Amino acid sequence: MTLQTSICRFLDHCRVGKRLSPHTLRAYSVDLAAFSAFAGGERFIGTITRDILRDFARALFDDGGLKETTVKRRMAALKVMFHWLERDEVIDLSPFHRLDLTIRLPRRLPRALTADEIRRLLIAVEEEARSGDLQAILLHFAVITLFATGLRVGELTAVCVGDVDASEGTIVVRGKGNRERKVYLPSGHALRTLAAYLRARKKMRPDHDHLLLKGDRNPETAQGLRRALVALAERASIERRVTPHMLRHTAATQLIEAGVDIRFVQKLLGHASIATTQIYTQVSDSSLKATLERANTVERMMRNSKGR
Repeated sequence: MTLQTSICRFLDHCRVGKRLSPHTLRAYSVDLAAFSAFAGGERFIGTITRDILRDFARALFDDGGLKETTVKRRMAALKVMFHWLERDEVIDLSPFHRLDLTIRLPRRLPRALTADEIRRLLIAVEEEARSGDLQAILLHFAVITLFATGLRVGELTAVCVGDVDASEGTIVVRGKGNRERKVYLPSGHALRTLAAYLRARKKMRPDHDHLLLKGDRNPETAQGLRRALVALAERASIERRVTPHMLRHTAATQLIEAGVDIRFVQKLLGHASIATTQIYTQVSDSSLKATLERANTVERMMRNSKGR
């Protein structure tokens, strides 16, 4: 069997057997196509060796100029495929067996919005929603919901009307690995924006079950929301590019700094491992400085010593 045929069979298995999301399937397809172009799609699958995998990783860094996250993702896709080929007895042993290949990733803190940026964004989106324009009302609901729940933008755009219980303020979402979880909209402003959007949506007499609909009555997309958020941030005079994932990071950071148990934050965000959530416990330098200034143990000790 050739490499290209193996890739096609694996992608069919992912789509039909594992029922992976379209987003994951696209990522696998792109990553495996890159390897096929490098190694040769007509090559016999059994001739792929550890050396070829090492050369591919090196080429991604040196020739492709890709980020470490992209290289790691492409190698992970290959590893999953070869593991499946071994299990399906297409090959005797995966070339990843005993492969010593470490791709080091820089440990970076998630990018969250500052308090001033949050204020600017919320003021701008609320003022625009007052116009009654459906797209503005949709964006208002989306921004508030992303802030309140920490949802991934793809999770929000995949929500259907039947997944929403407006009376309970709950939304059922399907995250990575098609894992289902329930998130809660807090009472007050978040629930009011949901109610306002549902009223505006109902007037459209929609044909789709998707919750988020554009003015043309077609489902809103993750990319469409990303573009809308970037434009909103510019109108709010925020100098850096704002993405939906930054709202997710902001939601998690705010909850941790408010003292919410990390296990609850893990469940809300849909993290399979609590280790992923723990990165939010590394508070920003500005938060740390402000906390230390409030505590100011040296000044307190000096005052106590002078009072004796």
